[in-house]
Amino acid sequence: MNLIKDILQVDNRIDFGRFQTFIETEAVVSDKKEDVYEIIKTEGYIALKKQEVLDGKIILRGNFNYNVIYLTEDKNTISNMEGRIEINEVIEKDNIVADMENMLFYDVEHIDCTVVNERKIRVGALLNIRGSLFEKNTIDIIKDISQVDSVQKHRKEVQFEDIVGIEKSESVIRDTINISTEDIASIVSIGPRIKLKETRVSDNKVIVGGVLDLNPIAYTYEGELVELDRVGLDFTQFIEVPGVCEGMKEEAMVEIVDLNYVFKKNDETNTGSLEVDCTARAKVKVSEDVTREVLQDAYSPDRNLKFESRNVELNKVINSGSEFFNIRDTIKNNSDDIQIKEIVSVDSNIIVENSLLEDNRNIIEGIVLVDILYTPVEGLRPVYRLTEEIPFTHDIEVENIKDSTNAFNNVNIDRIEFDLNRDQIDVTVKVRRYCEVLDKKKDSFIIKGEDQGPVDLSQRPSITLYIAREGDKLWNIAKKYNTTIDDIAEINEIKADDQLTAGQCLIIEKKTLIEA
Repeated sequence: MNLIKDILQVDNRIDFGRFQTFIETEAVVSDKKEDVYEIIKTEGYIALKKQEVLDGKIILRGNFNYNVIYLTEDKNTISNMEGRIEINEVIEKDNIVADMENMLFYDVEHIDCTVVNERKIRVGALLNIRGSLFEKNTIDIIKDISQVDSVQKHRKEVQFEDIVGIEKSESVIRDTINISTEDIASIVSIGPRIKLKETRVSDNKVIVGGVLDLNPIAYTYEGELVELDRVGLDFTQFIEVPGVCEGMKEEAMVEIVDLNYVFKKNDETNTGSLEVDCTARAKVKVSEDVTREVLQDAYSPDRNLKFESRNVELNKVINSGSEFFNIRDTIKNNSDDIQIKEIVSVDSNIIVENSLLEDNRNIIEGIVLVDILYTPVEGLRPVYRLTEEIPFTHDIEVENIKDSTNAFNNVNIDRIEFDLNRDQIDVTVKVRRYCEVLDKKKDSFIIKGEDQGPVDLSQRPSITLYIAREGDKLWNIAKKYNTTIDDIAEINEIKADDQLTAGQCLIIEKKTLIEA
């Protein structure tokens, strides 16, 4: 007996879960900056520089870059200080192996800043890390059998997701933004946010388009905070992914690796420039739905063939893609003695707290954190802060959900719009959601086989009457009684592909072996 082998590569997407870590530091105010009286707002973003996947753990290295806007000791002047907290996390999980790929996403759930004394502050941040791990298993299977007389073969088609590749690349975004500086004393925030705009799969590469959004806030000589024109710096990356082509499905993410800016003023011309230098990383996963015909079972009426099979879990995509949805709310100013004069900035962050599959729906639940700075009509300070948590629920209809179905979701804020109406602010947050819903199905594959010699039919009766039971199939009956489906069909005057009914009587004739 000759066994013809093939290689089956099976990808397994594993939910990473959610890993939380709290990092903090104490920072001394620069000699060039004034003393701290009160914290107005603390903002920041994660800039991860390195991921290292080892057996049983993932090592993450990078920085949390923060910016603290504060009120100085005179209670009228606004300043800021920037800094970094080192991220050096070792995440231990038993199911991690060294050759795994990953699509991990990072977000800042909470930032806190307290005043230690007028020259020192303490900054802390609660970081979330979530996403997926990808395991690729290579299995040797038997795809065909030869050199066996009268061998019967049962083939079937299997469908599964094949991940063609997961790759990443980095690019540098540089630009100079011209600013009129007649009234501007300093830039206290640039509010960087990077987001994905579009992706396209081409031959052996994926084209990723993104934008680095900047929301500069300036402090004027008159002692006011003002929002400058928002700026979007577009960028495009070409990521080489061997073997991909148009028509395959892609999942992408973009993130900031490093960002620096310099504000330069020319007092003679009352002009200035904001020089921005950012390193952005894009990562893509490209997959396709594969259909393969495999050998599921085989036997010979004349020979005793013994096979060893292995059950393998295959992922089949039943839903994937991106869509946008809006979260709306009206935020009221609860300070009766402070009226809003003008909105300086509106920032937001989104956190998914729960996801579930229910009633053929892929549901996510979470909150949007809205952070607003505004100037008052009259007040003891030049700027005030207003925060709000907006709960949300969003669902996508998915058919054929089973107990073996898993959903993988990722959300990002695309943009935020607001409108001041007296002392209340109407907020609309546009969210981009990507989801992939997989069904895990076990299939059996032949991996080994041997010929154990001729079958002894000497004790088998010449004619057997078989009464079919519920769920019986002609293949299993023919294999059990060392005959063929065609022989059973011919003697019983039925078709080879007929479905058996419970109680149906079949005549099975013993095959006579003729020795040469």
